[in-house]
Amino acid sequence: MKPSRLEDQFQFRAGKFLPKLVYGSPTARAFLLCLEAGQGLSPRQDSEEMICYLVRGTAALTIGRETFSASAGDFAAAAAGDIRGIMAEEQCVALWVHISRSREGSG
Repeated sequence: MKPSRLEDQFQFRAGKFLPKLVYGSPTARAFLLCLEAGQGLSPRQDSEEMICYLVRGTAALTIGRETFSASAGDFAAAAAGDIRGIMAEEQCVALWVHISRSREGSG
C-alpha cells in the first residue's frame, strides 16, 4: 500500500457517522473514525485486539471497565476480549485498528 494522507480522507456527517476502511487484510483492518461531538462506538466486548490513535480533538475512550479522557496524540489499546468504545467530546478523528489472529485456511 502506498502512503496516503489521512487528512485527505476526513469526512464528517451530522447524522450517523460511517467508519471508513483505510486498510484491510485477513488479520488487520484500519478504520478512520471522523466523529462529531456525541458520536461514537458504544462500549462492547470484541474478540479482536484494538489499537486507537486519536488524530484530532478529544474523546472519551472506554478500555476494559474504565473510561479515559483522550486528546489528539493519545494512543490506547485493548486486548482481545476486552470492552472498548469511543465517544467524541468534540469533533475528533481517530484511527481505529482491529487485529485478529491469523485466519489460516480461510478464503
